Amino acid sequence: MSKVIVVTGTASGLGKATVEKFSGEGWDVVATVRKEADLGVHDANPRVRTLLLDVDDESAAPAFAEQALAAFGRVDALVNNAGSYQMGPLEGSTMKQIHGQFQTNVFGLIAVTKAFLPTFRTQRSGVVVNIASLTAEQGYPYSGVYAASKAAVATLSEALSMELAEFGVAVRAIMPGQHATRIFTKIDVATEVPEDYQAGIESFFGVTPMTGSSPQVTADVIYRSVIDPSLEQVRFYAGPDSTAIPHAKRILGPQEYWAEFREAAVGRPSALWRALIPAPGAEPLEREI
Repeated sequence: MSKVIVVTGTASGLGKATVEKFSGEGWDVVATVRKEADLGVHDANPRVRTLLLDVDDESAAPAFAEQALAAFGRVDALVNNAGSYQMGPLEGSTMKQIHGQFQTNVFGLIAVTKAFLPTFRTQRSGVVVNIASLTAEQGYPYSGVYAASKAAVATLSEALSMELAEFGVAVRAIMPGQHATRIFTKIDVATEVPEDYQAGIESFFGVTPMTGSSPQVTADVIYRSVIDPSLEQVRFYAGPDSTAIPHAKRILGPQEYWAEFREAAVGRPSALWRALIPAPGAEPLEREI
């Protein structure tokens, strides 16, 4: 019998690549989309059942979990991929935008996870994969709210890993670096930015490319995290810029790493930083982390 995985937010980008990866490896997939117009996105793939789900609606999660279980008769893994990106200085972000960022990236993720935990606990097996971000490791300027939401996801994943280990359930936090997906075309930009911030914003985004690894790179890491039999490892890094981070921190130590990162983030990377941290589009590093 084929194993079954649930993947949220699959209309494009990383979610779609994850659906294609798992179905290509022989898994059956329950894929979610937020818009009715996207329900046909996986129609050509006989291994995929596509369901509507808006993760912002916490009350929809229990009924969705029942639908997902009914689709193929079981669920072996859950990938919480649906998310959004709110950008801009904190002062210029409205509280509505900030609440919305956490509603999608944290509270919606929690609600969906809670809906599947009784199944995983009862069957004494399962994998919960939460998509965090490289920004959870260090806060980039003008993405602080997004980074905070992803840091919450990473920390929650570590706590859940210990809570659920006795039931044979693994929990992973995937830490993608910069990757080339449509998230950069769906940015919720701060709307009340004082003029004083404009120079800093232009300087930062002038030296920070909005490009990166293919989403297939991260989809491959997600697959590896799901089939990994260990319960102990939580953080899995994806993309050359991300996989280099733990290595750089070991070499530099936390204080020197932070000093180097601050300079690099504003366009003044040292020769040491350039040697340790490859560009987002570079070849993945062959390195144990």
